[in-house]
Amino acid sequence: MKGYFRKRGTKWSFTIDVGRDPETGKRKQKTVSGFKTKKEAEKACAEMIAQVENGQYVVESKETYGEYLLNYMNNVARHAMRPSGFTNQMYKVKKHILPALGQMKLKDIKPMHIQKFYSQKLNEGFSPASIHSYHAIISKSLRQAKNWGLIQENAASSVSLPRIEKKQLKTWSLDEINQFLHAISKRDKRYEPFYIIYVLAIYSGMRKGEILALQWKDCDLENGYIRVQRTLAKTPGKLFFQEPKTAQSIRTIKLPDFALQALKAQKIKQKAWRLQLGAAYQDLDLVASDFDGGTITPSEVDHDFKRACEHAGVQKIRFHDLRHTHATILLQLGENPKVVSERLGHGNITVTLTTYSHVLPIMQDNLAKNFDDALKNTSKKSI
Repeated sequence: MKGYFRKRGTKWSFTIDVGRDPETGKRKQKTVSGFKTKKEAEKACAEMIAQVENGQYVVESKETYGEYLLNYMNNVARHAMRPSGFTNQMYKVKKHILPALGQMKLKDIKPMHIQKFYSQKLNEGFSPASIHSYHAIISKSLRQAKNWGLIQENAASSVSLPRIEKKQLKTWSLDEINQFLHAISKRDKRYEPFYIIYVLAIYSGMRKGEILALQWKDCDLENGYIRVQRTLAKTPGKLFFQEPKTAQSIRTIKLPDFALQALKAQKIKQKAWRLQLGAAYQDLDLVASDFDGGTITPSEVDHDFKRACEHAGVQKIRFHDLRHTHATILLQLGENPKVVSERLGHGNITVTLTTYSHVLPIMQDNLAKNFDDALKNTSKKSI
């Protein structure tokens, strides 16, 4: 293969064949200009010819990044994640990424453009975690564009990301748990549907969506087990059930007696609600339901939890921190981290140990004391 060289004014250019159009069969050529000398043009030409002959040459796309990204999201990303996750990412694409980068040509996006976008978002008050979520979308989309031969390099791979500060977990003590449960058990009847939600969160470590999707068919009240098999998700204007995020999230949990008794009491309450409403009662088989048997939304839980904390006079934490409280107490009591990991539905034990690393020193203290006591007791018996 040879190149055709030409001097235009003071600059040199070259033209080479880069293959044929797969649709028309016509020969395709590539012209590159702007070289100061013919020698520079010959060197660049030789490099491009080598790329073509080795199958490494990429005919970069002329479409905008916005056009490409929407195509990628609808035809690739949509089928690789759960509906709720896709909706969340698509919102970020349309609200934040497209306004900043969408009008640029896909082939023209450079690391500095992406870096500037991240810097602007940080200056606007967005968190480092938000920047990481934008980066995940951009990086995956450009990686796919490179794999498809639309661009030569993934510009996102050369971008620096802000450091995410690890937040200290807020958890309740045993006294705070008892104070909270005692106080909310005596709240006005209109808040009654929320009680079982808080009991299950504290006593099982289940996630909010898992509790709101729990059905009576998942509960073995005789033996004290519940089976986590789905979660409640929300997209604009729609609530629906979906499978948990990972295979490990599908799990069986043994309930303490207090929680088991609360479940039995909840079943009795729902029977009374059903009798009162008659045909208007929705039979969705939900454990945590509203008075009419319908679903309770995640936002309703968050709103009531703030109100419940104020009512009980306890430290204000997030609802998700009840899960952290459950795990922390189990580990402080000396429970095997592997068992705790399985109970929480973590992907692996490393997630558990990393999340609750603050509990490890306490576990070490208990271990050292137990080991010392065991040896002392054995020594006394041998004397």
